[in-house]
Amino acid sequence: MLLRLLPLLLLMLCGFSTLSFGFELQPLATRNLSPVTLGFGLPTLGPAKVLQTRSGRGQVTFDLISNSSEISTANESLVFDGETYRIALSGDYGIGTGLELGFDLPLLSHQGGFLDSFIEGWHDTFGLPQGTRDQTTANQLEYSYTRQDGQSFGLQSDSSGIGDLSLRGAWQLLRDDNRKRALALRVALKLPTGSTEKLTGSGSTDLTLWISGEQRLRTNAGQLFLYGGGGGLISSDGDLLADQRRNLVGFVSLGCGWQPWTRLGLQLQFDGHSPFYRESTLEEISDFAGQLAIGGSLALGEQTVLELAVVEDIIVATAPDVVFHLALRQLF
Repeated sequence: MLLRLLPLLLLMLCGFSTLSFGFELQPLATRNLSPVTLGFGLPTLGPAKVLQTRSGRGQVTFDLISNSSEISTANESLVFDGETYRIALSGDYGIGTGLELGFDLPLLSHQGGFLDSFIEGWHDTFGLPQGTRDQTTANQLEYSYTRQDGQSFGLQSDSSGIGDLSLRGAWQLLRDDNRKRALALRVALKLPTGSTEKLTGSGSTDLTLWISGEQRLRTNAGQLFLYGGGGGLISSDGDLLADQRRNLVGFVSLGCGWQPWTRLGLQLQFDGHSPFYRESTLEEISDFAGQLAIGGSLALGEQTVLELAVVEDIIVATAPDVVFHLALRQLF
């Protein structure tokens, strides 16, 4: 069925790309959404160009997150088996020359889900590791971690709720439209408005500071978009495995994009960060985390862009098994 639909989809994309209006690619709004990092203030990279005065950007982001990991040692046991649905409402507004303010509010739902058999087939098709997915009961929910000294958390029944609210700002450090390069300093404050018991929040207050940069190049084959950035997050212990927390975390994002037509762009992006926890031998808890997003964006109108991506744990077990990412962005 997919092979039959592929020519039609390609024809539709080519048709869309011939229309007159276009857009500029920006970094994919992806980050590690593992059960043990989901509630912390780890940011998406964000654009290197700050909004102009009295212009705005609104976005609705939907992530379907599938986790599948199970491991036990003499001192620890961990089960991440389930699906999480995350909808984030965000907005940003230019308040002055080179300054913008914004917010991000997620809504979360943890469930047993329905995608296990589909993802097993996906992994078989592309030769990707199954982890423990083909060894456990399909479509069940269990997010749990236990350590011999008593550190633990567990969620085994469906739960939903508001996540942690983030307030953010940006300052334009550099913008050279002639050379098509830009650099922005971004900052965010995450507040503990979610619930640790429901795994919709971390219970911590987080302050994040990072830089986002870009370089655009015109070629005969279309525009190339090179971007990246990184920074640090400092936070209180919170309520999730507080005795094992690392209060300072570094993170980085690197990506490239190709825009063959004004309405269509394709992207590849790596997101990584240092561990949020210590005193564990499990890679899900205490290893450097890395994921790879493959996707792109399509202009639906002069001010409306649809972003799509599939995200895989390129450093296995340190991020969700797979994430299906969708974002609808509106400029005004």
